[in-house]
Amino acid sequence: MPGRAQFQEALEMLRVDVDALGLMAAQAVTGAMAALLGDDRSVAHEVVAGDDRIDALFVVLEERAYALVAQQAPVAADLRFLMSSLRVMADFEKTGDRAVAVAKSSLAEWDREPTTLGLLGRMGDLALTLLTSARAAWLEQDLFVASDLKRRDDVLDETFRRLVAHLLTRQGPGAPSLVLHAHAAGRNLERIADHAVIIGERVSYMLTGDPSALAAEIR
Repeated sequence: MPGRAQFQEALEMLRVDVDALGLMAAQAVTGAMAALLGDDRSVAHEVVAGDDRIDALFVVLEERAYALVAQQAPVAADLRFLMSSLRVMADFEKTGDRAVAVAKSSLAEWDREPTTLGLLGRMGDLALTLLTSARAAWLEQDLFVASDLKRRDDVLDETFRRLVAHLLTRQGPGAPSLVLHAHAAGRNLERIADHAVIIGERVSYMLTGDPSALAAEIR
């Protein structure tokens, strides 16, 4: 069994490596948005192919976290950190999955109507900003940034409502495909933001021990 100093070093390494997973997820979202807005099929395929690397790192980190729990039987703050790391890394992995879904929407054939793309682009920018802040909250253990994510998510939710309202006005032969794929892309961007908020709530719980900060599972 490793000594206390080694254990703390292992926790620090896990914290940094979980953020590396978050960086990979953020890069996937960035690529997915470039594919969606730029109609770049090669970038879309790169995002889809890259998901295996995100999944592989997630598995490695998950196994490492469980091993640390088994080796040290940690309590209090250390246990909250390890349990939170498992939740945070899962949300980063799911973010990568959502990015893949956006990339796949970009590969479909549908009318790239300007207003729709503008709203999706706005959602992408907001989602990436929230994801960046969620990573910072985790890496820097910043309670203020973590606590503010839920409030900031309201802007993205409102943009998604505007997108849905706009899609309901579309008519003509290309409307069904447009509505289907644009709505799917918007829904996935909204979920990416939800994962960022959940990461913030998990960090808040980790730092305070207050169970009211725990996030509900995304349905």
